[in-house]
Amino acid sequence: MSAYQSIKISLIDSPEGRLRDVDQDWAECLAGMFVETGQKTPIDVVASGKKFTLVAGAHRLTAAKLSKWKEIDARILEPEGDQAADDLRLHEILENLGRKDFNALERCEALHEMKRIYEAKHPETKHGGKRGNQHTGGEKRQVAIFAFCQNAAESTGLSDRSVRLAIQIFDGLSPATRELLKGTQIAEKQSELKALSDLNAAEQNNVLDLILCDEPKAGSVADAKTVLSGKRPVRDIDKRLYTVCDYLPKLPKASRIQVFQQHKKEIIDLVKKEGWLNE
Repeated sequence: MSAYQSIKISLIDSPEGRLRDVDQDWAECLAGMFVETGQKTPIDVVASGKKFTLVAGAHRLTAAKLSKWKEIDARILEPEGDQAADDLRLHEILENLGRKDFNALERCEALHEMKRIYEAKHPETKHGGKRGNQHTGGEKRQVAIFAFCQNAAESTGLSDRSVRLAIQIFDGLSPATRELLKGTQIAEKQSELKALSDLNAAEQNNVLDLILCDEPKAGSVADAKTVLSGKRPVRDIDKRLYTVCDYLPKLPKASRIQVFQQHKKEIIDLVKKEGWLNE
């Protein structure tokens, strides 16, 4: 059950350990929208004595504070049972996933946390079954993982494969790496997170040292691995050149002629400079 009402912002506490940090730029943008059009979606809170604890809507709450509002529209959740804390955590996750508010790293963490909550609600799935290899953990473990992924896919709209990959990535990132990645561009790119998660903790640290330093020596995980191997990373311009050189011979003759015609002047200048017609 839940109830809607306007409550004083001064009575709302934001708990630590939320999955998503407040993006101040987005909060300020929301504040401008609040001034123009008002609050469209209530925040979610739970009563805590005479005060309230925020469950979902940190950006909306911050925007209201920036707008100097005294009160904000809120939905007061009323969780029941011994697993109320997990229910509220799950509500926070699904609310953000539904609004697509998470970046790639936050989405991985959210799905990993969903898995923890699922196992807490279904303790029989966490252990048991004859052991398989270190990755599968046994037949029953595989059944449990499948059940969770199916449940998560239905709840979030993500595919089973996406859920499994996100959890695999988060498991592969060391705690130190997860902290270093927050607020970085890498946190926005799942492909980069996957590449990092395939490395051990020490390698992850070395790679991030090259990418996140004041004067970056690499622009991607792949480039950083190349540098660490003692080689020079391939520049973007070189990658484009290799692509053109690879695909040009595969084009039909008529298409190649069109390319040459578009660059006629450069080609003629080069022919004269190199003296190719005299050979």
